Amino acid sequence: MVASGNPYASEAGVEILREGGNAVDAAVATAFALGVTEPMMSGLGAGGGLLFWNAATHRAEYVDFYSQAPSVPDSSLRALGTSITTRGVGIPGAVSGLLGAQARWGRLTRAQVMAPAIRLAADGYVANSLLQREVLAESSKVGDYPGARRIFLPGGRPVRAGDRIVQPELAATMRAVAAEGPDVFYKGRIGDDIVRVLREGGSTISRADFAAYAARYKRPLCTTYHGRVVLSAPAPQSGMEVLEALNLLASRDLPAMGLPSRSPEAFRALVGAMRVAVTDRDAFVGDPDRVGVPEAGVSSPAFAATRGSLVDAPVRGRLQPGDAWADDRQPPPGACAPLEPMPPTALPRVSSLGTPGDGNLAETTHMTIVDADGNAVSLTNTLGLGFGTGTWVDGVFFNSAMFNFARNDSGPNAIGPHRVPASTIAPTVVLRDGAVEMVVGCPGSAAIPPAIIATIVYGLDYGMDPLQALRMPRMIPTVGTPLRMEDGFAMSVYAAAKQMGFEVSTSPLNDMGFGGVTVIERRGGRWVGAADPRRDGEVRGY
Repeated sequence: MVASGNPYASEAGVEILREGGNAVDAAVATAFALGVTEPMMSGLGAGGGLLFWNAATHRAEYVDFYSQAPSVPDSSLRALGTSITTRGVGIPGAVSGLLGAQARWGRLTRAQVMAPAIRLAADGYVANSLLQREVLAESSKVGDYPGARRIFLPGGRPVRAGDRIVQPELAATMRAVAAEGPDVFYKGRIGDDIVRVLREGGSTISRADFAAYAARYKRPLCTTYHGRVVLSAPAPQSGMEVLEALNLLASRDLPAMGLPSRSPEAFRALVGAMRVAVTDRDAFVGDPDRVGVPEAGVSSPAFAATRGSLVDAPVRGRLQPGDAWADDRQPPPGACAPLEPMPPTALPRVSSLGTPGDGNLAETTHMTIVDADGNAVSLTNTLGLGFGTGTWVDGVFFNSAMFNFARNDSGPNAIGPHRVPASTIAPTVVLRDGAVEMVVGCPGSAAIPPAIIATIVYGLDYGMDPLQALRMPRMIPTVGTPLRMEDGFAMSVYAAAKQMGFEVSTSPLNDMGFGGVTVIERRGGRWVGAADPRRDGEVRGY
């Protein structure tokens, strides 16, 4: 089964499964297809993370292929906000990460897994309403390059749902990558084109920076929750936020309180856990290869025990983070230990806190995949802003990852040579009795961890099927007092939120800004999948 943000991409993944590919083959095919059909969300110029559960080895693997700063990062970006400029592009990791994972764990050839995406780019596909809305919203950016303008603003008019989108330059680039491998993108003629355009726009990325990029292979984070093992993304991604919230909720009987959408008591528990978790994530997350990040500590039940009283505390201004360093060397939960999760950091503590970057915003995509052998992949890929920076080279849009660094020089997410910025993505897999029970992930910046947490809670604690879980109204707390809530909560819950001290703002139910979860769950001996009604995704399986 494949659940993704676009039906063409889900079809591409299932096509690969039918050809004998495994979950990694299908995930890579789906990701490349999404880069064609959702060019505003992801693509070859993007970066992200892939969590793979290998049923044969009973081991989880994580590939961090997020975009990276060059050797001479442009510190003046702090003054630009998110102005559209090639200077905001980080060295993209999607080609390295996707094809590296496929070479390690896939069964088919590179050409086979890229064939569906190449076909979609060359022959075209029918645009949906989401693409129409995004091109209209970002038309000034999309129109900066003649090639992109010809495809997405034909005759000066933004594409509309029902138009056929053909991308010959992208098809040619993907054919070259399929034939010659990642080196043609990072070290060959395509890389030459990319770096030339970036440098002309003021980027500090050098040819050597681009050629040296390599995806990073890591151990996932791990905790237990109500009889399950939960695996999620290590830093600088945000699995620690998901796991801390679950640890904070583990001692509570949420179903006995009622639904969080109707019960003020259940709502207070869920939103309180989310708020504590995002506070600690914001305080500590950074590139763990460059600075100390106590991600094992933040993810530990021991640390959650020190933060539990804050779940029910009144909301008064900005919440202060806890001291996760004290718990970073705690042994992992017993069920996690055999899986060899991310160990404690060996790097020194960062003494001062920075300010957060701008996050991924909503322009990100996610896919979840399971195969017949019990393998599973949760994969998030992002350009950051819609169409990234708008930079377009050889059919490819490029990311805005450099805006994800902190806006000052201190803290774990400060900009620095070769650093990877913090990101809210959190691909997650839930195991029960040693086998996959749920695969879940989400796009949407600050919405990502809360949406994943809610999906797990509604699915595992309340027994909802995946689509029911995704239809529930969501909220997005912050480290301060603002709280975004969708319509659909009971009036008593909105009143409770204000009584707690939150500054509540509301949005219509099924607002795209509250995420776009895709989830597959094992229920009654079969896979049941769902794509978030907040976006245009669909599920395919056989």
